[in-house]
Amino acid sequence: MAFVKRNYFAFEQNEEKKTEKQQDNTKISIPLVFTRENGKIHGFVPGIVMKDIVHEDISQCEIDLKEHVRKFVIKTRAENLSFPFFPTNEQIKRDFKHVVIIKRLNIQNKK
Repeated sequence: MAFVKRNYFAFEQNEEKKTEKQQDNTKISIPLVFTRENGKIHGFVPGIVMKDIVHEDISQCEIDLKEHVRKFVIKTRAENLSFPFFPTNEQIKRDFKHVVIIKRLNIQNKK
């Protein structure tokens, strides 16, 4: 599980304003966060409740994480739900320890 640096998240302070703003945009940027913990790579997406994807190799972790996100996006669109708030790279770096890399998937928000 990703190690949190603080008891609160940096993005929680202005979440209400940003959530409304993000829903208006047609493009959603989903962060794929990779951390190194206990010699293994942990992949997760802040904003999506999920169990960390753990692998020795970052490329395999990325493949599995992208598949998980793909299923999440399909389910969210099928159920006509709004996407959660996704923090910026700077907020992620402040909130989580041992961040190795942050990649982003950009999708079109179909309303």
